[in-house]
Amino acid sequence: MTISVIVVTYNQQSTIARTLDSILAQQTEAEVEIVIGDDCSSDGTEAICRDYAARFPDRITYLRRDKNLGVVRNYFDCIDHARGNLLADCAGDDFWVDPHKLQAQLEVIKNDPDVSLVATDWLCCDEQGLNPHRHPDNPAPDGIETYAPGQLCAPLLSQKKMIHLCTALYRKDMLMAQVNAHRDIFINPAYTCEDQQIILAMAHAGKIVILPRVTLHYTVGHDSISHRTDYNRKFDYSLGATRQTIIMQRHFGVPASAMQGFYTRQSAHICAMAFRSGSKERMTRYRRFRKENNLPLSPKSRLYMFLAANPLLWKMARAALSHKNNF
Repeated sequence: MTISVIVVTYNQQSTIARTLDSILAQQTEAEVEIVIGDDCSSDGTEAICRDYAARFPDRITYLRRDKNLGVVRNYFDCIDHARGNLLADCAGDDFWVDPHKLQAQLEVIKNDPDVSLVATDWLCCDEQGLNPHRHPDNPAPDGIETYAPGQLCAPLLSQKKMIHLCTALYRKDMLMAQVNAHRDIFINPAYTCEDQQIILAMAHAGKIVILPRVTLHYTVGHDSISHRTDYNRKFDYSLGATRQTIIMQRHFGVPASAMQGFYTRQSAHICAMAFRSGSKERMTRYRRFRKENNLPLSPKSRLYMFLAANPLLWKMARAALSHKNNF
């Protein structure tokens, strides 16, 4: 078998070498190739990637984008260039910490043709790769976990269960069968992420196995696709992610009742980001989005919307929140 590891990167000169080294250190019976999708980086990322591709020409394919494609198109184009019948993922600011990760997952897939994806446990770390710690929404697995086809779709969408795609090994043919049948559902330039639809597709198509071993350190605390550092960008990301979730919910037939708690929390979060941004345009977009999708409205959101209707009250409330956050 051949495993293609997808590495999407953008302006990650301080971490991309660490990512590539962790993949090259894998000890497995499978042939492993690395497909790097550099989304038009403007820092030293390109030079580092070209150096690795020159040193490992038989193992690394470097795709340099002439213009920014966005994470979704970048990722799926890397898949189109991948030779492997199995796919793995490691983002350019994360890294693997278990040299036997791929081999352990490969053995599970080889022994059960109904398994679509094998994931593992993971920890967070800072940008220097230090201070490993558990994400509060990712409790340690209680041994090996196995889920039947379709069983995880609702828990994944409602964020009651987390699978980190950078820990996963999954079957390319199972994914592409769904992508090719519904390409507009999976590859949309308006989407904010690529992992949600991939994991859902695999959970829908086959059995999911989660191994209890920690194989990934996931970098947090810096500006990235999923960790925006200002309220305007946080609003844009969260609204886009929620829109994507609604599309996925309908496509995979997840009951609305299973999503009620998630949509209540997410609606409140988006409203809070619009309020804190001070942007009238974003507050208007939130109101429209909430109404179009019949999202719940929390008491705090009602208060934010009331205050935002009066420019002076809005300004005073934002100043008070900013002062509170500084202490």
